[in-house]
Amino acid sequence: MMEACLHDRQTWLAAHNITPGLPEPEHRRCYLAIPVQQRRAFERDQARRYFRELDLCHGACHLRSPQAAAVVSDALHYHHTTRLLCGDYVVMPNHVHWLLLPLEGHSLEDILFSVKRWIAGRINTLVGRTGKLWQKESYDHIVRDPDEFNRIRDYIEQNPGKAKLRASEFLYHRADWV
Repeated sequence: MMEACLHDRQTWLAAHNITPGLPEPEHRRCYLAIPVQQRRAFERDQARRYFRELDLCHGACHLRSPQAAAVVSDALHYHHTTRLLCGDYVVMPNHVHWLLLPLEGHSLEDILFSVKRWIAGRINTLVGRTGKLWQKESYDHIVRDPDEFNRIRDYIEQNPGKAKLRASEFLYHRADWV
């Protein structure tokens, strides 16, 4: 199914004169020439499809084992109260949802880089592989109000059920400080 998403993306881009191999400045110029509403609708659709596929646990599922999930959990908690406040999270077989609050003087980008790098090294050793573990870009979102916060907490908690996972296939943590 991910191949279908990629094909649809390439087809949509080609319809807007953006083809593979186009130099980056030209690619960007062409992309920005597309009306904002069209771009946003396309990006929302792509993100929805991508996350639906992730939730179905397609692809490599290196985080499925309890040992791998424990590595992730330890890393998410490691800087709790020193660089961040660790909120709710769920370690799914092929991705992680994590609510966190960076503390003053610590950027989200630096925290994620550090945590993802550490986890990747440990997981690669654990499963006997090398190379990238995480996708290049993380999907992050600023939580702006209590309703949104509660919606995201519910999403994290319900994510394993949507994927029809057994309890042994994920690790869920609900923070008590929130």
